[in-house]
Amino acid sequence: MTNAESGYPSLSLLIDFLRDFTRDRRTPITAQTYLEEDLGITGDDGAELLEEVALRFGVVLHTDEDGYQTTFGLGDNEYLFHSEGFDPLCIGRLIGWLRNKPRPVIRDLSVGELHRALVAAQRKKRGNISVES
Repeated sequence: MTNAESGYPSLSLLIDFLRDFTRDRRTPITAQTYLEEDLGITGDDGAELLEEVALRFGVVLHTDEDGYQTTFGLGDNEYLFHSEGFDPLCIGRLIGWLRNKPRPVIRDLSVGELHRALVAAQRKKRGNISVES
């Protein structure tokens, strides 16, 4: 049984959504395509994408307690997107170094990883619904 047959969003449905979101019909998108490196989605655009995916597919990917850490298996100081800020003199990095803060680790999310998280969130949602009914 495929995801589409089971009622879960298919990978092709997510890819179509990403094409609409990025307005890019030329770049090939597969499960191995990275959101930041290949599609150029970063910073606030990345956060907006995850919010739009959650709304479009009716799932919760982010919680107030731990953000996206549980959904995407992020560790401490690990993030999905680089910031969009411009820091030509690296002042932010200098301040972080002076405060002894570790540099953030960016884990570029692939379309396949996003799809797996989406399906897992759908399963979790359905599990909660069936328990309450």
